[in-house]
Amino acid sequence: MSLPRTKSKDLDPEILQRIHELSQEGLGSRKIALRLGLSRKVVRQILEQPKKKSQSLNKLDPFHVQIEQKVKVGLTATRILREIQALGYQGGRTILAQEVSRLRTQFAPKSRRPVKRRFETPPGKELQADWSPGRVFIAGRMTKINVLGMILASSRKLFYAIFRDERQSRLLEGLAQGFEYFEGSALRCVFDNMTSVVLGRTGADRKPIWHHRFLDFSKHYGFEPFLCGVADPDRKGKKEKSFRLVFDDFIKGSTFESWDDMSARLRIWLDHTPGVGNQRVHGTTGLVPNEAFLAEKKLLIALPSQRFPCFEEVIRAVDADSTISVQGIRYTVPAILAHRQVPVYLHANHFEVFDTKGQLHLSRRYVDPATHPGKLVIDPMHYAGLKKRPTEGQPRLDQAFVQRFPELSSLIDGLKEKMKGIAGIHLGLLLRLAESYGSDIFLAAARKAQEYRRFSAYAVKRILEREYPEPPENLTAPCNGLGAIILGEVEEADLDEFAHLDRRPATTMEEPHDKE
Repeated sequence: MSLPRTKSKDLDPEILQRIHELSQEGLGSRKIALRLGLSRKVVRQILEQPKKKSQSLNKLDPFHVQIEQKVKVGLTATRILREIQALGYQGGRTILAQEVSRLRTQFAPKSRRPVKRRFETPPGKELQADWSPGRVFIAGRMTKINVLGMILASSRKLFYAIFRDERQSRLLEGLAQGFEYFEGSALRCVFDNMTSVVLGRTGADRKPIWHHRFLDFSKHYGFEPFLCGVADPDRKGKKEKSFRLVFDDFIKGSTFESWDDMSARLRIWLDHTPGVGNQRVHGTTGLVPNEAFLAEKKLLIALPSQRFPCFEEVIRAVDADSTISVQGIRYTVPAILAHRQVPVYLHANHFEVFDTKGQLHLSRRYVDPATHPGKLVIDPMHYAGLKKRPTEGQPRLDQAFVQRFPELSSLIDGLKEKMKGIAGIHLGLLLRLAESYGSDIFLAAARKAQEYRRFSAYAVKRILEREYPEPPENLTAPCNGLGAIILGEVEEADLDEFAHLDRRPATTMEEPHDKE
């Protein structure tokens, strides 16, 4: 059965539009002809000739003004179709949607952001650095962290360091660690407008006013500092993208026991985990950064013989107890520094204490607040040279009691644990019972109370009253509880030292008396 002969010029505009849409979907002229009931010759003629505006939009021409107005206020193609149908539009939705799309493109505001030109830098020429804040669980507590990231622009080799804040001393120490990790510095280091790097800009050309200490740092390592434009993160886009890598693949969803644990695991992730960090295959270069770095390493500026002094110097007062305050926590220092004003060097992970002559007396790491909740850190060695305080007054009551009755030490320990603040009252009563009943009787009753774990002086008293109703006569007890113990330690009387008096001759006054 042959198809009716139809000329292309006689086809409805919607049919023409549909032929082009099916062609764009990848259908050939034969399949299009079968689907629309046309001959292949007509389909080929339509596809070969340029699509004319009058063919596709002739039904829209009477409504062009209304369509433009509705597109400008943001109406959808479906709503515009419904509203112009009420005005008499007889066409379909397809040609309307195409016209709406064209008008939206025409009326769309032009982008204010210029197109960025991609560029690559030769090896050893540029390094990019920046901060990125975040939060992570450390020792079970959500903790704020600040990640310093550095990337060599050519090889894409990365370095990260994590600090508690973004002070200039932390920035300088992190950069110094990064240079030591790379074993050199690039010719140019790119930063954004952070206050620890630049104080401001001046002149028509907006020349940067560098922070003097950062400028000394750049001269020490030999690199040229470079600022990207204000609100222009694309200038250091390599660094911005690398932050997504470390946060998505290492930090998010991780928990760490301490800051040291986090730093150690970061080093493992960066260089010893296949497929990530510096072991990944970079999407642009197609190379592994650690392998590409081997060629760039030779072109880096060699490190100076000594690290730049990155610490922050402060003056601290040492109190009478030989402690100083560092970042909200008090640390003991050698006692020789007590009552002095001393310089303290605050590094990123440790601090150093000197005397006024520049001699180092203490260097120690900061305690981790996540694992050390207290506010005082004591090193007993700092008090080693001090004399111990002399013992004043009489020995403690419990010590004196155990000295006399060592077999009752368990009774005394249990009494102190059970009676706590009133244990002294029970000890006094036990001593009075020992004085009243005598050591042997008292000791027998106290042993029985100790055996049955009756840690109370009244339990001993009840045993004595039950087994010995009448207390034996005793010596008059001194007025304090230590009397019996003191008397028990006095040696028995000895009259031998007076024996020489018996050998002396009698006096003349005694003779008449003897005769009488």
